[in-house]
Amino acid sequence: MLVILGNILILGKVSRKWLVNIPAEIRKQFHIQEGDYLVWEVDKKHNVIVVRVIKDSLKILTGKYSDPNLTYDVVEDLAERITLREINASNRTRHAHSPCK
Repeated sequence: MLVILGNILILGKVSRKWLVNIPAEIRKQFHIQEGDYLVWEVDKKHNVIVVRVIKDSLKILTGKYSDPNLTYDVVEDLAERITLREINASNRTRHAHSPCK
């Protein structure tokens, strides 16, 4: 782990099969669990990749819909919409606090 100008840099490595492990420090700090989503946002202007954690959208739905006739496709669609809503909310918050307007 490197600390440069207040930023913490943690080195990760891409495997032969293009997999990347999430370092334990990151998993613990952001409470990342199996089933959570990582959204990879490419910022070409600044040549960076921003990774956002989206908690498992299906867990969000637990208890909200008790209809036994719900199909997997319907639940998957609802989960996708919730995930997109979380991403959009996160983007609005980030841009509102961005010094680069």
